[in-house]
Amino acid sequence: MTMTLPSPTTARPALRRAARLAGLALAGIALVAGAQETARHWAHQALAGDAVLASAGTHDLRLHCTGAGDTTYVLEAGATGFAETWTWVQAALDDDARVCSYDRAGMGLSDPAPDGFAPGQTARDLRTALAAAGEAGPFVLVGHSLGGFFVRDFAAQFPADTAAVVLVDSSHEDQLEAFSPDMVAEFRAFPGLLSALSGVSMTGLLHLWNPLAAGATGLEGEAMAAARAFAGDRVHLSTSAEELRHWDAITARAAAQVLPTDLPVLAVTAGSPVPGSADFSHLVEPLHREIAGRFTTGEQVTMPDADHFSILMDPVQARTLAALISGYVARRVTEG
Repeated sequence: MTMTLPSPTTARPALRRAARLAGLALAGIALVAGAQETARHWAHQALAGDAVLASAGTHDLRLHCTGAGDTTYVLEAGATGFAETWTWVQAALDDDARVCSYDRAGMGLSDPAPDGFAPGQTARDLRTALAAAGEAGPFVLVGHSLGGFFVRDFAAQFPADTAAVVLVDSSHEDQLEAFSPDMVAEFRAFPGLLSALSGVSMTGLLHLWNPLAAGATGLEGEAMAAARAFAGDRVHLSTSAEELRHWDAITARAAAQVLPTDLPVLAVTAGSPVPGSADFSHLVEPLHREIAGRFTTGEQVTMPDADHFSILMDPVQARTLAALISGYVARRVTEG
């Protein structure tokens, strides 16, 4: 059997057509990516409003501070979170207190850190930005999920600026040892998913469907608009992935730190599973009791009907959480 190969003369038109098609495809991708960058710019402009950008030294962080009072709360979001994560809690706390939520470097409306994420830098950035904005401590630091590590780190680095620590369904340095192999594998795969979503965001497809959107259920108005924008923002997503890739370094740092035993610490546990997910609250609750038990005035309380997201996003549960926080602070800080 004889096979006839195309001659250079006959192959040339096919190659030219392939080259043209490839060029058109690349041009299309570039146009879509450019359109997404333009849309990202205008989305940030629309969300910026009266946002306060405070210097963290090499970059600016967006702070959102409301209310007035003798107590100042600083709210630290979890993985993929941002200031609006705390909308309902902040509104419930700021009637008689100063409350500041913010976006970590590279997330929300904050500038990326020039050198990327480094364990320990988050707390230093926050303290610098608070000082630049004229916010005075000592602060009651409230951290949700991954943010629990960051507020503990703040308390370790800046004890004089820390009045109390509140851990809201917080991550724990030993949690992966308590989880099943399947749960650990799913957790370890999450940064890769975030990186993939960051890439997909350049196509605009995340505006049609985004797996992170369910975590913001319960937010409304401008807060929901921010949640939708950041869930599809390439920088926000890639920074979130970078944070979680440093999980082992973050947990090692937390395990090595020793906080004063007289530091007031409240641990609040969400007692229900996220809809569609496995229930592992029975694994988390003992870890939260353990960390509260390290402190002489430490307390652990469970909100049975709350899940990991609804504890902040559901307005009724958020008010319950705010009442637990303010009640603890009144007992252990203001009156104590």
